[in-house]
Amino acid sequence: MLGNLRRKISIVLPASVIGVSDDLRVKTFRAGLIGRAAAIFMVDEVTIYLDDHSAESISNQKVFAKLLRYMVVPQYLRRIVFKKEEDLRFAGLLPPLKIPSHTVPSSLKHVSPGSFRLASIVKTMGGKVVLETGLEKRLTAPAPKSPLEAGEGSIVLIRVEDASRLSARIVDSAESPFYLGYRVSSPRATLGEFLRDVKAVKIGTSKYGEPAWQRLSKLKTILSKNEGVMIVFGSPSTGLREILAREKLRAGDVLDMLVNTVGEQGTETVRTEEALYITLPLITSLARGCLEA
Repeated sequence: MLGNLRRKISIVLPASVIGVSDDLRVKTFRAGLIGRAAAIFMVDEVTIYLDDHSAESISNQKVFAKLLRYMVVPQYLRRIVFKKEEDLRFAGLLPPLKIPSHTVPSSLKHVSPGSFRLASIVKTMGGKVVLETGLEKRLTAPAPKSPLEAGEGSIVLIRVEDASRLSARIVDSAESPFYLGYRVSSPRATLGEFLRDVKAVKIGTSKYGEPAWQRLSKLKTILSKNEGVMIVFGSPSTGLREILAREKLRAGDVLDMLVNTVGEQGTETVRTEEALYITLPLITSLARGCLEA
């Protein structure tokens, strides 16, 4: 159950996280590490920004986003949502997330009235929609009021009304009693362009930032300013300060705080996926009130 600890947590990563190799296997493996970290710490949104406007960066962003989306869609919906594509050739290397929305019953006889699960709209018939739910038979539900929500292929959250009658209703994702996974966004924007328009607390990560373990009270105060918390990471080869400097920006122009969550590191660099596993436990625990400063 999510209770009162849930706040919107977003992570912001460069497309080059998977661009350290041209090998699609390596790209897939690295995306898998990111997806697992996002799910473990119940991240709500993963935003992938462009390192620059080059064709390579745009390509990496597309592949990265597709791999993350593939991971977060329940296995029983993947064949409907995703076609056979080159970008997903090594999708078998992606680790399963095993979040609650992926581990729902697969048989109608085990589905309780009032239970929640994700479904895909496969057909619209008059005022009803037909839903693929991974069960032996498809369910039906009243069509959503908004046409944008009723498009074929849309993934929606449903509440099962009566499994024996194959009836359900579509509900808002906020009604879910469990974590549904992360959303993926891929704006055609560089980091500075993207951050200027964000209305959230923005925490940047850098070895040049303030030591997080010495600034817990300050960090907690900043995190309390807004319901949305965004954690921003640099690239495998370039830190946040350098990335922003290319756009003639300083960290303070677009970030609320720049923190170092690693401390005295024994390696010359810390990989982005490693920084995620170090940073997310601290920031999410402070933001959700699980850790006292």
